[in-house]
Amino acid sequence: MKDPFFKFFSNKIFQIIFLLYSSLLIFLGRQLDRGISNFDDSYYAQKAKEIFSSDSLWVVTWRETLVFDNPPLPFWLTGLAYKVFGVSGYAAVFSSAIFGTLIVCLTYFLCNYLYKDNWISFLAAFVLIFPGMFVDSARRGMLDITLAFFVTAAMYCLIKGLENRRFYLLYGLMAGLAVLTKSVLGFFPIIIGVIFMFWYGGIKKIFDSYFIMGAVLSILVGCSWFVVNWYMFGELFVNGHFKRSHMTIVQDDYLHNPMYLLGYVKDMLKNYWPWFPVTVFGIFLFAKDGIKEKNPHSMLLFLWIFIPFVIMSTSRNQTLRYLFMIFPAFGIITAHTLSRWLKDSQKERTLPWIVGVIMATVLVINVTPWQTKVSLNYSSAEVRDIAPFVHANTSKKQGVFFYKLSMWNPTQALMFYSDRFLEGFTNELENLFKIMEENPESTWLTGVPEFKALEKEFTGKFYLIYANQKFAYFTLTQNRKNVIYDFSHIKLPVIR
Repeated sequence: MKDPFFKFFSNKIFQIIFLLYSSLLIFLGRQLDRGISNFDDSYYAQKAKEIFSSDSLWVVTWRETLVFDNPPLPFWLTGLAYKVFGVSGYAAVFSSAIFGTLIVCLTYFLCNYLYKDNWISFLAAFVLIFPGMFVDSARRGMLDITLAFFVTAAMYCLIKGLENRRFYLLYGLMAGLAVLTKSVLGFFPIIIGVIFMFWYGGIKKIFDSYFIMGAVLSILVGCSWFVVNWYMFGELFVNGHFKRSHMTIVQDDYLHNPMYLLGYVKDMLKNYWPWFPVTVFGIFLFAKDGIKEKNPHSMLLFLWIFIPFVIMSTSRNQTLRYLFMIFPAFGIITAHTLSRWLKDSQKERTLPWIVGVIMATVLVINVTPWQTKVSLNYSSAEVRDIAPFVHANTSKKQGVFFYKLSMWNPTQALMFYSDRFLEGFTNELENLFKIMEENPESTWLTGVPEFKALEKEFTGKFYLIYANQKFAYFTLTQNRKNVIYDFSHIKLPVIR
């Protein structure tokens, strides 16, 4: 007779509701005033700010100039969040959090569809959430979680299509949306699908009418942005998108150092604990089941992992979050492998622990002030603090200058929170005076120690507009009369 606790925790309805609400609380908790970090998060958030003000929804801009590195779908979604919640850090991460929640639920549904086992499905979702790499990215305004959702949805529809061919149309749509999210990386579901269908039923299966329609739909949807931008901008678009270094597959690095190809393996070995050994062993078991036993479920999950992993291992930037598209398959394989090894009594005892760990994570994020990693830290706090002063004392035509700050940091975050662009920067004192002489009304941002050194060496020459613990915002003393502190008639950008 089953333990009553096991009955309760193994109930499918309970598990779905628990995962749904817990994921929302984990991914959206403590987001209202956390802010977004510099670099990619702020870079994408700025693009989303500009997407509805550009000449066309198909044209992506940054600093109001054309950029072709990313397709527009994530920026449409974030732009819609801005319309609902206002332009803020919360809105910038909202779609990632929602898609992260949907991936957790979809992993559960896919696993349950394949194995009709609530315990395996619940554990698969748990493995996806922990360790915290997936959580960290779902709490940030990046593109990888959105891509992972559409890839996971495409894989779910592909396996469902074996029973109901109409799902191949939805499979194609999801793959097309994946391409609209992260360009050619979104074609992985199609590559996996073609190889899987050939393995499953030969050429005849590939030329199934519904599968062909799904593949065509993925190309029509996914390539729409390519076609529109090529038509509008021609070679400028081709060079700006397809000829970037990020799009190069064959790298010189591994021609001279074959170990370069093991970059993702080393990252997994470092970060994917405690699941790594079980996952690796499970992948071999699934490959064996697929190849020798002709198990379609095992083969699909194996191909889902194997093809992106091998191809991405040849890429220029081996960043682990680029592989989030295969993490749901990792979770399912790991959970199924553990299920083979554990007795029913052992499985019963694990369920309360799984629930407890998830609940503890929810409490840590939403109740405690504990900070760790990027997504639980208060990002760009000093930038948000100084942004209103930068906004008030500069204009779209005359931005802010940096002295002894990186050209990229805190450029992205300052641009998002102040709605002002970087006009120029220098690390040399001589250039500082030269630019100030040419632009006597210019305002400058620097580090506090750097400003103190300037003030000590050139007493009375500079006027400090505002400073916090990290940054000092200043101008020439002769420009003091133009400094604005009255914000009553200025519409300041949201800085949350």
